[in-house]
Amino acid sequence: MRRTLEGRTVVLGVCGSIAAVRCVDIAHALRRRGARVVPVMSEAARKIVHPHALQYACGNDVITEITGDVEHVRWCGIGGEADVLLIAPATSNTISKIAHGIDDTPVSTFATTALAHMPVLIAPAMHESMYTHPFVRESLEALKGVGVVIVGPRMEEGRAKIASTEHIVLEVERACGSGELSGMRAVVTAGATAEPWDAVRVLTSRASGRTGREIALELYRRGAEVVLVHAGEMHCPALEQRSVLTSRDMLEACIEECEKGCDIFIASAAVSDYSPVRVEGKVPSGVNDMSMKLEPTPKVLRAVRRAAPDALVVGFKAEAGVDDAQLEQRAREFMEENELAMVVANDIARGGMGTVDNRVLIVSEGTRVRVVEGQKDEIAYEIVNEIVRILGGRRGGARP
Repeated sequence: MRRTLEGRTVVLGVCGSIAAVRCVDIAHALRRRGARVVPVMSEAARKIVHPHALQYACGNDVITEITGDVEHVRWCGIGGEADVLLIAPATSNTISKIAHGIDDTPVSTFATTALAHMPVLIAPAMHESMYTHPFVRESLEALKGVGVVIVGPRMEEGRAKIASTEHIVLEVERACGSGELSGMRAVVTAGATAEPWDAVRVLTSRASGRTGREIALELYRRGAEVVLVHAGEMHCPALEQRSVLTSRDMLEACIEECEKGCDIFIASAAVSDYSPVRVEGKVPSGVNDMSMKLEPTPKVLRAVRRAAPDALVVGFKAEAGVDDAQLEQRAREFMEENELAMVVANDIARGGMGTVDNRVLIVSEGTRVRVVEGQKDEIAYEIVNEIVRILGGRRGGARP
């Protein structure tokens, strides 16, 4: 796991919702990513979770009252030590108080102090009837209007349940990130398409889509709005997602998304090059001699180039049983053929297909090539670094 929050300080405010039992998990997740976590609890929260539990999870003393040390100013005042204030869970009471400038608990006092000059994230948790109350909705909209990020709840069983730990951490990463891709819209494809042969069987590959998903998350961390087009499942409300099955589905979804506006297009999906001629019904079992007729599928990259001619387009190239020189050569041929800004190439004979790690060549303009090896989130980080570098060259007038 990459330490995406290394050197960052997160003040974690905990309010008196039953979802306060989740605060230990949230604190652990933030610390695993390198963050220093400073806990603040309201009196109501301390009736649900003992401060000792949060002290252990954070590795810091819990702030339960504002004293002569003016803790709120130290951490969240102008020039304070914190990078972000996260309130998770946030009750309807606390949300309404913050929106109206009332600070009569340690958590609301920290919020009032932080609002004007540092990122504030709020993860609501309450019954659905409270979450949909017009005054609570009005308070949430007012907070959004001054830049507060609302990490939306999961609506289940008549409750507005606190967002998943993964979603909360992702929003903290984005708030603490560089923001270098803010204002940009990225479309990322991921995973394998499946081409039906009959009513039961499909032609597909072993691609897991992990690299594409990690790239989508990294783009979001850096401020981009991200659309993930894939056949898999990913619980991540922060990303807009399009579910597809076949190469034709993938093509149509990509064109639609590009026509809405696309600054970066990353084609990491393993799109089938061929599709079986469809057989009606089910091909019978037990036949010893059988053939399958294949037809070429339309090329997604060519269609994207037409739909988004100004987008920075990244292609992926998988080969088998080649050395690095051959792999780079084929990547450059692929890059030139499809007018790509860069290509990520790998030799699947060495691994990477359906695994958590990989070894890739990142090939871009001129003779520039980098070998990156490691976990797929680390590879995604380096791919986005190269995208940022190329975009910087474009803004400076250089040709990618």
